[in-house]
Amino acid sequence: MFFVSRSSTFLFLIGLAGCSPATEPPPGYSHNAAVSDAHGQPRDTTSFYFPAADSLHATYIPPEKRPREYVLDERVTNCAANLVSASYCLTYFNAPVLSNYYLQTPMYRFLWLRSFHRPVLLTLRGSASGATLHTQVLDKFPVFQTQIIFYPDSLSADAALGARAYARRNYERTMVDPAFHAQMAASKRRAVLVKEADTTIVLTPLQYQAFEGLLHQARFWQLPSCQPSPGLLDGASWLLEAHLAVGYHMVERASPPADDPFRRACEYLIELSSVRAEERY
Repeated sequence: MFFVSRSSTFLFLIGLAGCSPATEPPPGYSHNAAVSDAHGQPRDTTSFYFPAADSLHATYIPPEKRPREYVLDERVTNCAANLVSASYCLTYFNAPVLSNYYLQTPMYRFLWLRSFHRPVLLTLRGSASGATLHTQVLDKFPVFQTQIIFYPDSLSADAALGARAYARRNYERTMVDPAFHAQMAASKRRAVLVKEADTTIVLTPLQYQAFEGLLHQARFWQLPSCQPSPGLLDGASWLLEAHLAVGYHMVERASPPADDPFRRACEYLIELSSVRAEERY
């Protein structure tokens, strides 16, 4: 557990006014009008919310320099696909781009994308008078799914009669199945924010300091943004952004272990939020 003395309340107010993290972050706002405007509004739904360099990592080998033998490990994978998916989700949350311009308010933003549960966004905003934690939840993952049902006549000419008969029975049964049509309708529906899950709470100075203390313990500002997990098909993306006057940093991890200091920092926000009872993995 992270303890903070009562005297830290004054330090909290000074820290917010100066927007200074526990360790010096890298500089970083590119002011690229092709990504967003000065208010963080993305250009469109295809805007990439993160610095391009955050898609790569120190041991990444570009295609033209890879060894001849087949390899499938972190050297030939990157985080581009995960960050594209995260960017797309953030547009559905109506969230601003935090990496391009400083928006005059210190913020930490945690995007939690789980394979089998609804997307969650927690935004911690600070000011000289205090801090707030805003919880948002989408009712589904914002992707339009494709359902494939093979039409019997699409089978190859040499398909066995039994296979053709099975395909036709399956096709006819599926076409009159209400559950299938409901699933199709749901897969085509646009994801929306869950109004009853939208909450904002006020944090005490001690709580804000405790969170930044956990970031310090995790060495957040020194962590590489990208750490791919090749072969991991299901799980959860834990993505935390820091948006301060002195710099921006993002860290994304796939299902970090329970004892990971980075995960503990993220879980501190979860525990303070209205989604504290949600399943974690």
